[in-house]
Amino acid sequence: MKNAFKLTAGLLMILTILSACKKKTDNPMDFTIDAQNLTPCTEGSCLFEYVNYAAMADQQMALTTGQYRIFLATRSNSFSTTRVYIQAPMQGDKFLLTDADILAGKVKHLFSCASCDYFNLTPIAGTVKGIKLANANNSGERWLLDAYIVVAAEKSKIPLDTIHIKQYFNLAVK
Repeated sequence: MKNAFKLTAGLLMILTILSACKKKTDNPMDFTIDAQNLTPCTEGSCLFEYVNYAAMADQQMALTTGQYRIFLATRSNSFSTTRVYIQAPMQGDKFLLTDADILAGKVKHLFSCASCDYFNLTPIAGTVKGIKLANANNSGERWLLDAYIVVAAEKSKIPLDTIHIKQYFNLAVK
């Protein structure tokens, strides 16, 4: 009986040690995005597009030639326009932007209104995930993005709002 107990305890210790020594495979790039609950366009008009080999040049978000893929989500109504620019790498079929990327300026928010009194909101945290989709029926390249972007007033770290964008993005027509 003592030998059976010692053998069982020894086996349990060996199994515990072996399972603790396994390599971690938590790769942040191992993600999927489902096509459920896409961002609706409830009022006015919306546009979800991207440009290859571009860069964001200034605060007004003028795009220039560069080494990035720039995604643009636009929502307009009768009195205002909101734009979110996302700067992603050109390489690969997936990308992930984290809090550090957002703080580094890879996500920009621009609100414009001819007759509004407002303050500028700046992205301070969040995640942006993107996956390139396979071409279907000879259609152009498409990406599916899922973004949660926390915004705050300029020069503030106090969150004021969260922007959620989950949508298909098509290559912009020039």
